[in-house]
Amino acid sequence: MHDIIRLVWFDLKHELRPPVWIIMEWITFTIQLGIYGALISQLVTGISNYQQFYAIGFIVMMTFGIGSHTGRHFVEHAHEGRLPYLLSLPISRSKLFLSMALQGGIELALMISVPLAITLALIGNFTFLSVVGAIITLFVLGFGVAGLMLGLSFIAFKSADIYTAITVGLSSIIIRFSTVLYPLMFLPPSYAPVALLSPLTYGADLVRLLLGFDPSILLDPIYAVAVLTALAVSTLGLGMLLLQRLVEGVKSA
Repeated sequence: MHDIIRLVWFDLKHELRPPVWIIMEWITFTIQLGIYGALISQLVTGISNYQQFYAIGFIVMMTFGIGSHTGRHFVEHAHEGRLPYLLSLPISRSKLFLSMALQGGIELALMISVPLAITLALIGNFTFLSVVGAIITLFVLGFGVAGLMLGLSFIAFKSADIYTAITVGLSSIIIRFSTVLYPLMFLPPSYAPVALLSPLTYGADLVRLLLGFDPSILLDPIYAVAVLTALAVSTLGLGMLLLQRLVEGVKSA
């Protein structure tokens, strides 16, 4: 465990000195929620308070962004020459993978801390258990997305352009064809089946349910828990397997 913590700190000390990118995300969230969220909540009908609905959706999008960021780190390490150094250290590859996942978890905690606090203050009516459940849901979703993106990065690490193209295209589909911004019942019949394939749909709906939104506009929570758990376990397992099998003698080309 000591080796994993040292590896995590090795990267985080550069990321958080100073944490300008995290602060900018907080500012972006505040502006988006305070201006766009407040304005569009006056136009959307069928949801008692769309601004609160939108706030949770935006936090889920930030969670997805951190997952993509974790995968991009792996690609950057390959091209900067840091990955061969990390692979040469006297630690197992499973520990290296866990350190990348743990770093993503810490960054996620820092990223959503202020937005989640603002959202909870906006909602007002919640319990301690509901907040804990919402945080656990976001972390399970974050680890699932991070595992998926790390898996993609192991395949495309020789080209940062390929990885960027894949993640941009994938994020556009996963975010837009989901219930991050609108309930499933509001989506056109041609979109709704695709939204059920997006992990963000299950994460967003489960967090909203835990924080008191109308269950009639949300998915079955048992189904959501099963999907998110399967996503996290399968993608993290796949990522660890790919690290063991594919990443060998990486060239920074």
